[in-house]
Amino acid sequence: MTVTLKHLLKLPTLPRLMQEVQSHLAQEHQKRQLFYESVNEDQKAEFILGQIVLHSPASDAHTDAVGYLFRTTSIFADVQQSGKVKSEKAMISLTRNDYEPDVAFWKKEVADTFDKAQTHFPAPHFVVEVLSKGTAKTDRTTKYKDYAAHQIEEYWIVDPKKQIVEQYVLPQGGTEYMLFKKLMIEDDISSYVMKGFTIPVKAIFDAQTNLETLKNLLAKS
Repeated sequence: MTVTLKHLLKLPTLPRLMQEVQSHLAQEHQKRQLFYESVNEDQKAEFILGQIVLHSPASDAHTDAVGYLFRTTSIFADVQQSGKVKSEKAMISLTRNDYEPDVAFWKKEVADTFDKAQTHFPAPHFVVEVLSKGTAKTDRTTKYKDYAAHQIEEYWIVDPKKQIVEQYVLPQGGTEYMLFKKLMIEDDISSYVMKGFTIPVKAIFDAQTNLETLKNLLAKS
């Protein structure tokens, strides 16, 4: 059952519940500070709902998909001078949680504020998560809701096993994603946020197609 604010305001126990929530969030804040102090560059780690989540090594299919997508999006953004793309080790710090998305894009007006020593970044405008056995549930639940709540305009969920991409967009003024398209290996995909960025879905999974796509992107520059 979804608990709404209207429902909470009718509870006679609301003051006690608020105290418990505030106490829990204070403890969670202390854990988060410890996370910041302990995490290092060699780890892929996230802070989710009060827990430190350390990720195990990814499969070859996963790392290939992340690498291929990072290459195409980052080169496109550089050529178009439209913003900045980062991959995996860039930590985004949202209201309660810290994530290291597989691929993230910030528009130029935000990316231009970053400095070289920065280790924590604000919510991007476009984010991609490549599914793995250990992360699929979180990618489809907690991150899915949190990314939308922080107005990340576009979210791709990439399944390297089935070789499909679910493209979600956030309606203007909305707080929940809408499934815009579900794309198969034979389709092309166009970003809603990175205007003009269109690639074959196959370029996310196949080395030769990715190389040909990179050549085409550079040829248009």
